[in-house]
Amino acid sequence: MALPGRPFWVIVHRWAGLTLALFLAVAGLTGSLLPWFEELDAATAPAMQNAAPPRPGMAALDPLAVRAGLLARHPAARVDFVYLTRLPGRADRLYATWPDPRTGLERRDRPDWDDVFLNPWTGAEQGHRRNGDVRQGIKNLMPFLYRLHYSLALGPWGLFAMGVAALVWTVDCFVGFYLTLPPGALGKGGLWRRWRPSWKVRRPTSSYKLTFDLHRAGGLWLWPILLVFALSSVSFNLPQVYRPVLGLLGGQDDEALLEASALPSPRWNPALDFPAAARHGAALAQQETARRGLSLRPDGRAWLWYIPATGLYVYGVKSSADITQEGGGTRIAFDGNSGELRHVSVPTGAQGATTFTTWVVALHMAHVGGLAWRIAVSVIGLGITVLSVTGVLIWLRKRSARAGRRFKAAARPAPA
Repeated sequence: MALPGRPFWVIVHRWAGLTLALFLAVAGLTGSLLPWFEELDAATAPAMQNAAPPRPGMAALDPLAVRAGLLARHPAARVDFVYLTRLPGRADRLYATWPDPRTGLERRDRPDWDDVFLNPWTGAEQGHRRNGDVRQGIKNLMPFLYRLHYSLALGPWGLFAMGVAALVWTVDCFVGFYLTLPPGALGKGGLWRRWRPSWKVRRPTSSYKLTFDLHRAGGLWLWPILLVFALSSVSFNLPQVYRPVLGLLGGQDDEALLEASALPSPRWNPALDFPAAARHGAALAQQETARRGLSLRPDGRAWLWYIPATGLYVYGVKSSADITQEGGGTRIAFDGNSGELRHVSVPTGAQGATTFTTWVVALHMAHVGGLAWRIAVSVIGLGITVLSVTGVLIWLRKRSARAGRRFKAAARPAPA
């Protein structure tokens, strides 16, 4: 059976692009700001997010002591994730949930915040917000833009819609690449000579030619990273598709492994409290990384996460297998009661598919490459928006031209 010809793929690309235009324009514009999330978020509420010692030389509290103080003041709250190392000059940020232990559902009498920022030296609460609720003002601007980026700020349905859009985008990357090739390119010589004009923006003789060249050449130059962003977006938003493919390629899905460990009912209070779990996690991390020929890196951010649904702690640390500056991709899961080791995950070097996922996610989130790559991701985000807008403009221009031809044909006198 013959494969569909070029006209078919033109139609596929056209309608995929029109369907994706809004999704990609929003994702591109918001994504151009997200490499600077921490700086912009702090700038919107400096008194809440920045911190300094009350007096020079004062020792900071242990992050777990800050957490314990918060829970003592708010006994109905849960804080199941805590960074064990800090960012200089910044307040400790903790995320609180307010579940009813009997049902696991959110309490009706909960306060109107879940993010809380605390002074590392005194434990005092410097500010609160309900993450992403833009009605609370500018302090929630960046969390709102982040939600807009990955879910159009529409909750689970928006998350799913953006995931489907990412899957279509992945396929359309290959369709668009094929359409830049000269017709019959695979069967003729001189491919580069005939393909080279597709990579250029010609001196514009009309607005349409400029729009077309920006769309075609921009897509070609950005094509590798567009594919990276599309694939990583599928991994974020559509795990029900990405996970099976990852498994077929030999990758390790940590979230699926944790989900498989779910208990019949949540274990809200494990035998190991957070300080004991932090010590045990650090010892296991030292032991398990050494066993794999890896070394721990002191310049990353260690963290501890308790998951009541599984009764497991996950200890994250930076090792020589991590590729990001912050680290935390090396993870040790252990039982919250017995301390028994359950799972070890390293971000690179163990399975090729897992290493690939680690890289595409890190590139998407600008967690590698330093300042230069953060700037590049901002520019690429704007480029994605330009590609979306120019694609729509090309369609509108062609649609207008077709309508004009039909009008002229209808107005032409019939032959006698």
